[in-house]
Amino acid sequence: MAKKLGLIVLFLMLMTVNALAASLEREIKADLKSFNGQVGIYAKNLKTGKEIKFNENTIFPTASTSKLVVALATYQYLYPTASTQQKYRYENNIKYMMVVSDNASFDELLNEIDSSKPDALNRVIKDLRLKKTQIHNKEAYKKYAYHSVTTPSEMGKVFEAIFLGKYLDRQKSNDLKYYLANTIFSEEIPRYMLTPVYHKVGQLDEVLCDVGIVDDGKDQILISAYTRSNQSEAYSSDFIANISAKLYNELRRK
Repeated sequence: MAKKLGLIVLFLMLMTVNALAASLEREIKADLKSFNGQVGIYAKNLKTGKEIKFNENTIFPTASTSKLVVALATYQYLYPTASTQQKYRYENNIKYMMVVSDNASFDELLNEIDSSKPDALNRVIKDLRLKKTQIHNKEAYKKYAYHSVTTPSEMGKVFEAIFLGKYLDRQKSNDLKYYLANTIFSEEIPRYMLTPVYHKVGQLDEVLCDVGIVDDGKDQILISAYTRSNQSEAYSSDFIANISAKLYNELRRK
């Protein structure tokens, strides 16, 4: 009798957990549908492979998340043949691009790429098998009125490659991860997190985005969030912060 009662209690507990999980996922979908503007989300538990997606293949301006691709192009295609002095300059530029999203460092690296390795950005895009991403591209500007565009899923793929060390060697991957874990920005994905977050934000007029990974030591939750809205910056920032917390709670293993 006691054994049977224990099984009933366990069954009821599992039913409750499943009901709560289903409720949170419905809440996430309702939030995404109610966003005042355009939103795209790609979220994934890198340990389990579970995903939550919404407009994940929709094209958005990259804003400063394009700096991730520029950093990869610099490390992969400029750095190997650079002098010691050049390498030091590249490393500093990448650091400032990641930590404070410095545009002067970004422009300097773009000019270097244009003058010495003009195909480097396209080579990174090809290496990572990105289909819709275009960085510092005249054709993108003609079509979208932005020089750099991507999708939530593709920039998520870029961030995953950085975080898991799939593209650069261990030292460069670790350097990038260190910078991304120590940015000065904390208002979007990291706002409600009580665990380390590696991320890169981007902002333009009406555009706010953040791509990152929440690492709680057990799970690694990738979140790539892009928004376009004529509402205030605070509206989009609050939305990304809130939806990121819900995505983390839904995708992590309890």
